[in-house]
Amino acid sequence: MQILPLITLIIAITAPVGLMAQEQSGSTPTRELKAACERDARMIYRTGVRTLPEVREQMMAARKAHVRDCMAKGAAAAG
Repeated sequence: MQILPLITLIIAITAPVGLMAQEQSGSTPTRELKAACERDARMIYRTGVRTLPEVREQMMAARKAHVRDCMAKGAAAAG
């Protein structure tokens, strides 16, 4: 009879842990989408060591704009 409360306690403790794991996994597609957008932006708007600072700033701004637009399109496509 003493084992029944112990089993109940274990179930009560582990159930919320499983629910938290499900909640955290919901943000993974957003992270994956952002990583894909950033990777694409780096490939499209490459900067080199010898790039002028003015050009580098323009490229970085273009990268940020590309990631922002890509995230908006991805969010719209998801729902």
